[in-house]
Amino acid sequence: MIRIGLIGCGAVAESGHMPALLRRGDFAPAAVCDVRPEHAARLARAAGGVPAYTDWRAMLDREPLDAVTLALPPEVSPDVAVACLGRGLPVLDEKPLASTLADGRRIAEAVARSGGVYQVGFVLRYGDWVRELGRLARQIGTPSRTRVAVFDERLDRADVEHFGRIQGFLADSSAMTHEGSHVVDYASLWNPSPWTRVVAEARRTEPDLRGPNHWTSTFDLADGSTLEVEIGWLLPELPPSSARIEGPRGRLELNPLTGEGRWEVAGDRGVFALPPLAPEWDRQYDAFAAAVARGSAEVSTIDDGLRALEATLAAEAAARAGRAVDRDEPASSTNATRLPRRTRA
Repeated sequence: MIRIGLIGCGAVAESGHMPALLRRGDFAPAAVCDVRPEHAARLARAAGGVPAYTDWRAMLDREPLDAVTLALPPEVSPDVAVACLGRGLPVLDEKPLASTLADGRRIAEAVARSGGVYQVGFVLRYGDWVRELGRLARQIGTPSRTRVAVFDERLDRADVEHFGRIQGFLADSSAMTHEGSHVVDYASLWNPSPWTRVVAEARRTEPDLRGPNHWTSTFDLADGSTLEVEIGWLLPELPPSSARIEGPRGRLELNPLTGEGRWEVAGDRGVFALPPLAPEWDRQYDAFAAAVARGSAEVSTIDDGLRALEATLAAEAAARAGRAVDRDEPASSTNATRLPRRTRA
């Protein structure tokens, strides 16, 4: 039994991590922590009355833990991740792993120094639709053109809690970094070729939003392929999401939210009838349990997390600068660390 501590007791922890942990027989929630005592107390009760803390250092000092899950904002989690790795604790860390590339690299250094388990919470990469598109993408071949459009977090001002939470993301990070990091991650399973250049545009569709909520980014890949990413948050009506891949031997199109679509490869044709996009919490914890037992992460690794962070921060920098950003361009020349809170409307 893996005694696990949960640090960060917000919406993602309450709706995803804790229910998954309670369903399993190989993990036992042993303690929870949140700076908001009422949030920590609520999840402590859900876990059967485990100890609740408001100071994660105190929790680590007092509780006999075998692993930790971090469900923290990206500007907060690096310090906690580095400290946990320094104590020899396996870490499952929600994406994005940091809000700056410097902090992401600091985590990578801690992983290398400790030799410990560090897995990024890319919970969408485990879906059947991701795997099936990867299988067909290999048959379609390269150079390819991949386009993923995700429209989520519908605008509902009456839902004050949800609106405030997403506003916080827009103020302190970006929709591109939060949602786009998922896309960059699972699209890399379809085509692992590294990106070389990105152009991007970001806009606010409502004047009171605290950051851009509609993004379009195009990444050039080293093998001549392209990856186009469109992210839309807080739109009053959400257009259909889609994933498309076109290459020398065929094409496919899928609506991830319905699991429906069609494909044509080397003269063969078919339709998709797949489970729709959903967070695969149990499969993620399967991978984490295996990593803890093995002593190393083999999926959703620090390298995967850094790849997504680097790409999304470069897209932010390209949108801010109004020009293409190359992968080998020094971060200092674009200030590619975090998008300012104020961009063009």
